[in-house]
This record gives sequence, C-alpha cells and structure tokens, in this order.
Amino acid sequence: MATIALRTTTTFPAETPRIASVGTPEYAKTDPTPYLLPATRVHPIAIAIPLLAYAWLGVAAWLAFAGGETSLILAVIFVLSVMYFGLLVGGAVMGRNMTPERQQDRSVREFLDGEVEIATGRITGREAMMQIAMMPVALAIGGTAIILCAVWAGI
Repeated sequence: MATIALRTTTTFPAETPRIASVGTPEYAKTDPTPYLLPATRVHPIAIAIPLLAYAWLGVAAWLAFAGGETSLILAVIFVLSVMYFGLLVGGAVMGRNMTPERQQDRSVREFLDGEVEIATGRITGREAMMQIAMMPVALAIGGTAIILCAVWAGI
C-alpha cells in the first residue's frame, strides 16, 4: 500500500523555494527507494571468489609445469576454461535482477546478512556464499598442495 504525499510549494522571502511534504513518512525522506523490497540476488563478490580460485590454480600450474609440450596442453586448457567461465559470467551479467519492485544493488554486508532467492526458496547470504565459494577455494588449496608435492618430487 503506497502512501500518497501531498506537496505544496512555499516561497519565503530571501530564501529559495522549498517543497513541503505533508504525510510523507520519515524513512521516505532519507531513503531514495523507500517502497522497494530488498534485493535478493547474489553479490558479484560471491561470483568473483571462485573465479579467483580458478585463476590461482591456473597460475600455479603454469609456474610449476610450463615448458616443452606441457605448455601447449596448459594453453588449451586455459583457453577452454576462459570460454566456459566467460559464458557463465556473461550470462550472469546479462541476466540482472530486473524485478521492478526490488532494489538492484546491495553491499557485501547486506548480502551476507540478507536473503538470497534460489530455485527452491530462500537461503541466507552466508549460506549462499559458502555454497558458491567453498568448493572452488578448497580445490585451489588442494591443487596447490598437489602441485607443490609434484615440484618437490621433481616431476
């Protein structure tokens, strides 16, 4: 239910014209989007963390195994992975939260403390961050450990 604000223009001598609001709630005077529901989309930071974990693993593999025919294999894997992740990120960017009654942006703190809408309902932002970021970060850590073992063994 929307509140209709009646506005009248008043002019005082030696002052600029002001808009006087009658019946406008206090939060509507400070918040530029007072009647919008909070955003429920995933924050871009939650998408960037798995991409950075993958990039870390790729850089570690290049540093450890580049040279000879292995460089060609690493280059092909890198190009295919960039295409794959590029399609995912491009689709996510193009499929913005376009719901007209919801806010479009929110901070990382609001994302973590708020809710995220998924196919089966809603979960908290912290749960969404764990589901999105835990596996890629764990794989990057484990892959780095395997690469370090291989370099230490002289493979």
